Amino acid sequence: MRSHHTDIIDVGSMDAIQVNGLGKRYQIGSRVKRDLWALQNVTFNVPRGTILGVIGPNGAGKTTLLKVLSRVTPPTTGRVVGHGRVIPLLALGAGFQPDLSGRENIFLNAALYGIAAGEVEARITDIIEFAGIDQFMDVPVKKYSSGMYLRLAFSVAINMEPDILLADEVLAVGDLEFQEKCLDRVQQAGRSGMTVLFVSHDMTAITRLCDQVLWLNAGEIIKLGDPGDVVAEYQNSAWALTASKLGHTGSHISALTEILSVTLRSADGRQIGAVHASQECRIRILHRFTKPGYFGRYTIHVRAKGAVAFRSRFPDDILVERPGVYAAEVRIPAGLLADTIYTVDVNVVAFRGDEYVPVVIHNALSFQVFDPASKQRDHLGGVVSPRLSWELRPERIDAEAPAVAEAGRQSH
Repeated sequence: MRSHHTDIIDVGSMDAIQVNGLGKRYQIGSRVKRDLWALQNVTFNVPRGTILGVIGPNGAGKTTLLKVLSRVTPPTTGRVVGHGRVIPLLALGAGFQPDLSGRENIFLNAALYGIAAGEVEARITDIIEFAGIDQFMDVPVKKYSSGMYLRLAFSVAINMEPDILLADEVLAVGDLEFQEKCLDRVQQAGRSGMTVLFVSHDMTAITRLCDQVLWLNAGEIIKLGDPGDVVAEYQNSAWALTASKLGHTGSHISALTEILSVTLRSADGRQIGAVHASQECRIRILHRFTKPGYFGRYTIHVRAKGAVAFRSRFPDDILVERPGVYAAEVRIPAGLLADTIYTVDVNVVAFRGDEYVPVVIHNALSFQVFDPASKQRDHLGGVVSPRLSWELRPERIDAEAPAVAEAGRQSH
């Protein structure tokens, strides 16, 4: 197949980027060459002023897509047509010369983007102010931390006012305050007409920032659409896969009972792999009792961040009158869980008199709870985040209290 270079030209349309039939093939292997298609038949358009999130597991083709769009590497098949100045942020500090100062690297970095020194001079105050490292601008960048690299690289890119910004995991390092500052700036840039392709594994940032989301897997488009819908489907798929690969410990079977499955369910009964913090979910334990006349007892331990977030036990012991398959389900109310990953231990006990036969599975289920609003509000974190009732009211202050306190101090 003949190789094509990516064209970045003025197409005079409402689309900033048009991608048609894009494919990228690599040859791997030292002795026997094999073809690896990092991208296959990728076709989509990005309207001007759109912030497009690109998500997918490692090896999905996300970085390869941005490299083709930025002309770092040519496509094997297909065509890319774009409009305006393109600035890629594909690697932290790419193009920086370690022995040059931060100020000198601003001019060097801009020159690599094809931006004249005069244009940089007009914007250098804004670049330095946004980066927030003005006291280090005349220090060689080889002495910078990774966070300082990020600050300078992002500030140069965003303040050059590109028509198209390609950002690959640019917020993977850096403090929360600067991440928030970057997200706000990208959001403002999108409103002013800049087109942004934003690759990230941070689903909260993707949901908050993007107008549309493109889901890639094995070099192919799985879905393109509304951020909430695409992210929810991707997380369900990803965490269902994680749960299936999870290394269980303990035993799922005894002489009296057997745990068949442990699943996360939505309020309407669908099996899911992730849930929004504002939605109710349920943990469903499907199990079999093999002998009648025993009592059954159910307990779950829900863990997060190395701690037990909470425990729950079925309120009554249940008499099993006949063998068969049963489903125990516990409802977790909306607004209880935090934006984090949970694992569930399950304990089912069959007992009668002094006979006590437990079945325990550790890590029987893993799932993610996501809450895009939580990181916008206050970064509280935690293993649970219940919506508690608060009250504020004015309170009368006893005017004599300060005088009493003062008299008490004078008596000593």
